[in-house]
Formats: sequence, C-alpha cells, structure tokens
Amino acid sequence: MLKLKARKNLILLVTDRQEEILQGSLLGDAYITKRGQIQFEQSENQKEYLFWKHEVLQTISYKNIVTVSRFDKRFAKTYISYRFWTRQYFLDWRTRWYVNGRKIIPRDIQFTPLVLAIWYMDDGCYSDHKCIISTDNFVLEDILFIQNLLFKTYGLKTSIKNKTKILIRKESQNNFFQLIKPYIISNLRYKILDPVTTSAISRDTNFI
Repeated sequence: MLKLKARKNLILLVTDRQEEILQGSLLGDAYITKRGQIQFEQSENQKEYLFWKHEVLQTISYKNIVTVSRFDKRFAKTYISYRFWTRQYFLDWRTRWYVNGRKIIPRDIQFTPLVLAIWYMDDGCYSDHKCIISTDNFVLEDILFIQNLLFKTYGLKTSIKNKTKILIRKESQNNFFQLIKPYIISNLRYKILDPVTTSAISRDTNFI
C-alpha cells in the first residue's frame, strides 16, 4: 500500500495493484500533469479499456469521464475519445517520470507481469506474427534500458525496430504472452498469442 500526501496533510492510499496499473499506463499513453494528476485517454475503439481503468482506479480518481471530440480537417472526420484524471497527489511522480518536460523511464521501475500487461494493452500489437510495443515517446537510452530490464527480469530477448519500437523476438514471444495473459482484459485478448496453439487469439474467444 502506497501513501501519498498533498497539502493540508491529506493522504491518498494507493493499493499495490493500482500502483502497478499506474506504472504500466505511464509506460504507455498516460500523462502526469503539472498539477500532479495522471491523465488517461483512449479512443472510441478502446472505450471499454478506458472505462475498466477508471473502475479499478476509482478510489484515487475523479468520478467523471470526459468525452473529447476532435475534428480532423484533413479527412473531414470527427474523432471521439474518452478521458479521466486521478486526484492531484502525483507531483513527486512527475519529477521521477519527466525531465525538462520529456517523459523518461525511472530507473527504479519494476516490470511486474501486471505492469507489462497494462503497457502492452496501451501500446502493444501482434501483427504478421510479430509482437511489437511502441516506445516512440522515449529516447534511445531509455529504450536500451527497457531491453536490458526485460532480459534481466524475465530473460526476454528483444530488438529495436525502426528506432522507435521494441520487438519481442520470436523465441521469447510465448514466454512474454504467458506472463501477461492473466491480466489482459477480455476485449483486448486479440492482442496476444496463444502459447499452446501459437496462433492469434480471436476477439470472440471466451475466457474464464
């Protein structure tokens, strides 16, 4: 259990599970504002995932989920996304995760299976028999650190693809999916590979 303090000695209790979900989200799409809030946003296609996060983080977040509408002039199309924020207790986290406004990887981060699963649900994909995680927001030094930590912690072998993405190498794919599979929510199971059949898992597959 993590205890975070704010002004007037207010305390926010963050469970271990919530902390891991926050860490995985920050590896992915989440953002820490200058006010110390963690912002979450997902597209309409990932609405269920965003609402799931809000539910498991409800004790540390504001209750409202905001609908965001953006009009793209290039395609004359409106895009819808959904957004919510945690409460303002994460200023110390911002100093760990940002340097001069740029997101970094804290060197004390631990890659638990749940952290990896959240990160993969945010920024991972499985296509053409390749498991890829986007690391576009990080510099090469951070990406190399991620590679080393994945190998040191779980023996996962990776490569850097197009200088901005991490490729889980074929010999490590099954181990990686086996690690994260218990934590992948139902509507995102299509993102993982079945380690037994070595085939992509259908969106319609039922899980216990």
